[in-house]
Amino acid sequence: MSRHPESVEDWREFTLTRGPRMAAEEFLIRLGHVDGAEQRAALCGLPDARELVRRFEAAWPRRESSLGGVPFLTKDVYFRAGQTTGAGSRFLAEELGPAARDSTLPAAFRDDAGAVECGRTQLNEFALGLSGENPHFGDCPHPFLADRLSGGSSSGSAFAVARGLVPFALASDTAGSIRVPCGHCGVWGLRLSPDVAPVGDMFPLSPGYDAQGWIARTPRDLRQVSAAVLGEAPPAGKGLWAGDFGLGAAPECLAAARETATQAGAQEDRSAAELLRMACAGAASAWPVIGASSAARVHAAWLDRRKAEYDPAVWRRLDAGRRRTPDELRQAEAVRDRMVEAFRAVFRRAHFVAALSTPGPALTKKEADERARSSLLALNAPAALAGLPVIAGHARLSDGRTVGVQFIFPDMANFGWGSLLTRL
Repeated sequence: MSRHPESVEDWREFTLTRGPRMAAEEFLIRLGHVDGAEQRAALCGLPDARELVRRFEAAWPRRESSLGGVPFLTKDVYFRAGQTTGAGSRFLAEELGPAARDSTLPAAFRDDAGAVECGRTQLNEFALGLSGENPHFGDCPHPFLADRLSGGSSSGSAFAVARGLVPFALASDTAGSIRVPCGHCGVWGLRLSPDVAPVGDMFPLSPGYDAQGWIARTPRDLRQVSAAVLGEAPPAGKGLWAGDFGLGAAPECLAAARETATQAGAQEDRSAAELLRMACAGAASAWPVIGASSAARVHAAWLDRRKAEYDPAVWRRLDAGRRRTPDELRQAEAVRDRMVEAFRAVFRRAHFVAALSTPGPALTKKEADERARSSLLALNAPAALAGLPVIAGHARLSDGRTVGVQFIFPDMANFGWGSLLTRL
């Protein structure tokens, strides 16, 4: 192990050999390398030094656990008893007050796996965005490219992991919120299916479509983190390379992603890929109808009363969601049903589907417009609407930037994340 831990295993050894106090100091040293503006845009709910040491010491009896003494951060949509949840907004804490109980996922990592929760991460307001922008706390920057955004909505989690602050961070993904920042920041993530967590286990974006998950630095770290709470995974068989669902991504991005997908075990099948392309053609237009309509119901009690305190772009999306007509919803649901059937047909021939999750590398703020959002939804909404678990990854381009790759599985019973990550 190097003097400064990087991987999950490095951190376990560091804490075991140096003790909880030095582990806490190591986290604080790394935090000191993140400047004030970056901290505000990426992080929140950070404990003071005394509380941080207390948390590492409290985890010491579980130091032999699978993630004993490993620090992690939690996206600020998960609840912690006695604390408020902000979800990237300025007013949600006032509306909800302190949480009555812990969310199950961070509790599992803390109490069962022995990891140490060191704070929370920022996000697009209410997770309703894919860029990492937040007018209240600052746009989350790319961890290495100062003129680019991190992608979102799990922006702070991806930033913190890519910069080496922690080896993993909890996140969520409704329509790409893990997959997009993993692709842009060059890290790896796992999105569970929406039916895994109990209802109300985190502050929702779109009930019925929200999925919990986490982000890690490398495939090896992601495999170790996932095993700590999921146990053994079934083997991953051959997959289908589906490209970009007909989006028209740049050839260099497609070639890099195809190489990664091939390494993971994906193969060409033009007829199956064409089936998915045809079924997924309406995903980018169907998701804002279904997703925003569901989200608007969450915000109904305060949407008008708190209008001036919302990110204007978020408010407009929620307002549009509550105005959808029954006919619009029926049409969008018909698109969703076609995608579900197409995935079912493909999964009779392939164990997973590999595809782009971003059409290109990280965006500048100027580039992060509605057209870019639509492109990201075209790639990520299909798995979201079908309720499928996903491994989120990336492929590296010739200039060092990264583009997103996703590996979509049929359900949790066949979620072969372990052996697929071993191939990468």
